[in-house]
Amino acid sequence: MRFPCSIVWQPFPPLTWIIPMIGHTGICDSHGIVHDFQGPYYVEEGRMMLGKATRYLPLDPNKVRSSVEGNTAEERWDKCVDMGADDFRKKIHCLIYPNCNHHVAHTLNLMKYDGWNNYEMLQLWYIIFFRARSFLA
Repeated sequence: MRFPCSIVWQPFPPLTWIIPMIGHTGICDSHGIVHDFQGPYYVEEGRMMLGKATRYLPLDPNKVRSSVEGNTAEERWDKCVDMGADDFRKKIHCLIYPNCNHHVAHTLNLMKYDGWNNYEMLQLWYIIFFRARSFLA
């Protein structure tokens, strides 16, 4: 199942069992292909680290306020997703910092999504926990 222009989330056992909002996140391009910071210097494209997503948050590519080049909102969205992935291919991965949540927040900051460029892990947890849609695939 693909989720164009969305943030996707999956539980990260056993951490999610203890603190339910902690999980693994990725961000999807306009074709629904997930970009997932999984390890040191590695962003996977096409699959999440722990299997299928269980929550997703569709976002509006028309809310990208970045000045990146692109003829359509989707092209600008994809350019920012690629830039975020490229930036995190230069980073070590850590459970605390930087991790998959930082990758998604960084990508939203590159987009200046909805006119804001101060997304952090805690804001991301909040919007996923309270605004994302749940499903079992």
